[in-house]
Amino acid sequence: MLTRANHPGETVDLARNFLHYGVYVLHGDQDDNVPAAQARFMRDLLGKFHPDFAYYERPGAGHWWGDECVDWPPLFAFLQQHVRPSDAATTRVEFVTANPGISSTSRWVTVVAQEHPLDYSKVTIDRDAKTGAFKGTTSNVARLTLTPAATAAAGAAVRVELDGAKLELTPSGDGRLHLARDATGWTAAAPPDAAFKGPARSGGFKDAFRHRVVLVYGTGGTPDERARAFNKARFDAETFWYRGNGSVDVVSDKAFDPAQDRDRNVVLYGNADTNALWARLLGGGPVEIRSAKVRIGEREFQGPDLGIYFVRPREGSATASVGAVAWTGAAGWAAVQPVQYFVSGAGFPDVMLLSADALKAGTAGVRAIGWFGNDWSVERGDFVWGAAAAAQR
Repeated sequence: MLTRANHPGETVDLARNFLHYGVYVLHGDQDDNVPAAQARFMRDLLGKFHPDFAYYERPGAGHWWGDECVDWPPLFAFLQQHVRPSDAATTRVEFVTANPGISSTSRWVTVVAQEHPLDYSKVTIDRDAKTGAFKGTTSNVARLTLTPAATAAAGAAVRVELDGAKLELTPSGDGRLHLARDATGWTAAAPPDAAFKGPARSGGFKDAFRHRVVLVYGTGGTPDERARAFNKARFDAETFWYRGNGSVDVVSDKAFDPAQDRDRNVVLYGNADTNALWARLLGGGPVEIRSAKVRIGEREFQGPDLGIYFVRPREGSATASVGAVAWTGAAGWAAVQPVQYFVSGAGFPDVMLLSADALKAGTAGVRAIGWFGNDWSVERGDFVWGAAAAAQR
């Protein structure tokens, strides 16, 4: 699950997306910051499939060799010789994405939702230049949108053949073709519903830190409980400032008004017993954390040593999310401290529940991990449950 969460950063597995563009690789062979071996690796990778790339390694140059390295004449000559093809002129799209919330669209194809979150989704689709018909194959795609050619007659049916299914579809009011896949294959669908996962909000815990996120610490409970919530929220804000050079608002549950800034993301610190906003922003949801107890769907986990990270859609917004960094007791608070979600390349699913055992045993201390379904439900999600959950169903 943690490996899948990192798929969006696996450049090698996404490299065929470079087929849409020319590529110029420029590197100093004495670079002591980013080794030239990285450029050579990409040169060798592109050489296996890409028909249009150039490579130059500057002898004796380091990581920076003056203005020339950003104003390299052969690079700009390469750019002048290339024109980005228009969508209308593109008749073939080969596209791979690991998360529609990060990368969903290539030309006239949009991967709206996946069958298995953060497994790679792939599409290879041709568009007939004369008729505008689409034909192609997909992998791990649950919902798809196609944009007909601009030359197509308004309201005219468009032939679509995907994975062997043959359809004639009429564009929706937004001018696009919307398709969904079920057990029987591809069918016509309504435009995407913002309540479901999609390009604007597709999950992964780190998605909670977008959209001008505000960190809200709980002020309920004992003085020690209040201090834990405040200190963790402040630590996260300062880590974000240090690593990302960005300022994050940190406020108490008494100071934040959910009626304002409905499209801002919110991350709650504490739990349902100590954070007064829990009921308003996460109440009635499938995940609940209280002192010494966690519920995920119909499964319960007991003990004061549990910590959890998860993300949910924010009610009333088509884009915003609510995240939680929560714990069931002092030991659970200690369990959430080492997890570095502000580190580049460290991915996390929608939900990760761990015990303090993780401090000694690593992933063996994970009690539950996975993704909600496209409807943000647990029952239609993709989860791995620890041994403790099986006995507490």
